[in-house]
Amino acid sequence: MHSGITSIPPPHAASRLDRVIWARSSSGAFSVCSAYWTLKEASWNPKNEGWKPIWKYASPQLIPTSSSDDTWVCLSIDGAVPRDSGNAAAGGVVRDLDGNWIVDFNRVLGLCTPFEAEVWGILDGILILLNKGYMRATIMTDNLEVAQVLTDLNLEDFGISVLRRSQHIMKAEGSWRIKHIPRCQNLVANCLAKLSLSWKSSLQILNGAPKEIIDLLRNDITNGCCM
Repeated sequence: MHSGITSIPPPHAASRLDRVIWARSSSGAFSVCSAYWTLKEASWNPKNEGWKPIWKYASPQLIPTSSSDDTWVCLSIDGAVPRDSGNAAAGGVVRDLDGNWIVDFNRVLGLCTPFEAEVWGILDGILILLNKGYMRATIMTDNLEVAQVLTDLNLEDFGISVLRRSQHIMKAEGSWRIKHIPRCQNLVANCLAKLSLSWKSSLQILNGAPKEIIDLLRNDITNGCCM
């Protein structure tokens, strides 16, 4: 058993996310014909003249599946850099367009600038989204400089490696909109960043919204901050 598991090769470095396939066809795509064959292969004759109109019918033959690939979500990001220590943190929250919580995260970064802290948060958020299958997001930040730089992905990276990596991923995968928002509309992400400073945590992807942000989430829903 153990040898069988260890003999399985790892995924290729260039492989993409897993996808749903239909095992009863050579192409992996679902069709009405292959479905009927699966259900009735022992008792029916596919060459019967009565089946020809069905096979020739030109309607879509896809199984409707729930996928997050084409779903737009909101990614709110903020960085926090206390003046007394200079140790930065970043936090972010992903919500649907109605403001409902999906996932949040935060981390302590150590010494870095407010600009770098904000971009670290964006990079973490994008990678978390891609890992969960979300390919489209409006990224909301209250840092005007970051918003301007990431709106035009062809601008120089200023020699900042985390910015260079973020620009590369945003060009290569998914669809991303950048939206500059006032600080008063970014209180959830700000709270998450400050919580990370008190927790002194490395990257944490939280499976539930911390109690500290519940009221802030409700206020954002009431005010339509993700619309």
